[in-house]
Amino acid sequence: MLVLAPFVFLVAAVAALQNPHRKAASFKQSAKGLRKREVSAVRTKHQFLNKKTEKFAVNGTHFPQVPFDIGESYAGLLSNAPAGNSSLFFWFFPSTNPAADKEITVWLNGGPGCSSLDGLLQENGPFLWQSGVYEPIRNPYSWTNLTNIVYIDQPADTGFSPGPSTVKNEIDIANQFNDFWVNFIETFSMQGYKVYLTGESYAGQYIPYLADGMLNRNDKKHFNLKGIQINDPSINEDSVLMYAPAVAALNHYSSVFNLNSTFMTEINHRADICGYTDFLEKALTYPPPKNFPIAPDPNTPGCAVFDDIIEAATYVNPCFNIYHLTDFCPFLWNEMGFPSLAGGPNNYFNSSAVQAALHVPPTDYSICGGDIFKHGDGSVPSALGPLPSVIERTNNVLIGHGWYDFLLFANGTLATIQNMTWNGAQGFQKSPDGPLFVPYTDALEQIAKGDAGRPWNYDAGGGILGTAHTERGLTFSSVFTAGHEIPQYTPGAAYRQLEFLLGRIENLQQKGSFTTL
Repeated sequence: MLVLAPFVFLVAAVAALQNPHRKAASFKQSAKGLRKREVSAVRTKHQFLNKKTEKFAVNGTHFPQVPFDIGESYAGLLSNAPAGNSSLFFWFFPSTNPAADKEITVWLNGGPGCSSLDGLLQENGPFLWQSGVYEPIRNPYSWTNLTNIVYIDQPADTGFSPGPSTVKNEIDIANQFNDFWVNFIETFSMQGYKVYLTGESYAGQYIPYLADGMLNRNDKKHFNLKGIQINDPSINEDSVLMYAPAVAALNHYSSVFNLNSTFMTEINHRADICGYTDFLEKALTYPPPKNFPIAPDPNTPGCAVFDDIIEAATYVNPCFNIYHLTDFCPFLWNEMGFPSLAGGPNNYFNSSAVQAALHVPPTDYSICGGDIFKHGDGSVPSALGPLPSVIERTNNVLIGHGWYDFLLFANGTLATIQNMTWNGAQGFQKSPDGPLFVPYTDALEQIAKGDAGRPWNYDAGGGILGTAHTERGLTFSSVFTAGHEIPQYTPGAAYRQLEFLLGRIENLQQKGSFTTL
């Protein structure tokens, strides 16, 4: 299941951003309406620059096509040996937040075979270049505000990490990643740092296996794992995550799909006949039933309802986006060159200047498409494998989910949780419907009064934006208006979830301001 982020609506950025709270009138444009590169009056203080790291240092003041200083960062390749025979690409951004001292957060995209630079550039990095936006803009909801963060292309043959891939299963991936991780910790002298693993989609398969491998090494010098977060995760079979919940989701968002009554009647009848309706009714009970139901087989004739919904939706809306079901035509061009229908004038990370700035050899970069598994992933889904043990050994696992995701459904994830046993009980004992509170900001008031600054980058709402529930070390938090990529579509909610994972707030119902923004 690919992690692709091609369709995001933002106002084109055409004015310099020095202070995001200044009014639009205070910004000056050149005669042609183009911004000049900002020149920082204060030289970036480098926390991690030394003889071992200087070869990885990135010039943040003059990064290609970015008209402002992106701050201190380091990028390049480090070996994944001895388990692997290649190297993995990383881009590390230190945080200036004092609370981030002695911690490091990893971000991974999924695919399998999708580059984590998608997450950096279009979701939660310090600068964003999202679909339809004229040029990069500062990200006020950058995760670097909270924590030291490193984006990693893994396994080999993903993004900038040279191939070929040699992995056959998730155990191989974990071994190669964790050997790389020792090299990363040693290079940046992070021995003993708290480690948090975060990511989305197929990273829901990667991360529990990586975490299990870290914990099994019993080495807190390099693997002091304190928690994981997986958003819209691939943690179970497609029958549970995609097919069983598809018709129920279609019914809930019927006004968005606008499919004719004949199709709606027929697809609901098939959901009943195939057993999907009965499965969901029994699986989504709290506490779960003693005899947990088995998800119907979508290969049974007439039961591939997910595929038929996608086909019908595309006839009505040719730009239907399974990653964010409320999108409509036209496609917005995308600076990362994906998909071909929405491709922009170039592929940003295929630029020779960008590749040189990141210390990688000339690479035919693509956001997704690495040939990771020659014959499929030989591991069981993570919820049926290491995930329960990771919950028990960290007591800090967060599963996030966007309700506008029409690829992996929130109800499929909840059904998976209800069939999973951890810390002495099966599933959630109470309905996971508590509120997810996201703080309001001054920028929201300015926007509401038509007084927003330019570029308009405070694109995050406030208030009750979803649900949040915690039991026995596992938190499930859904976001009402997010698609497959929560930080991209609802950045304030994603930022709040990270605050909780890092222990900066006590719970996701907590009122008050963000801890840092």
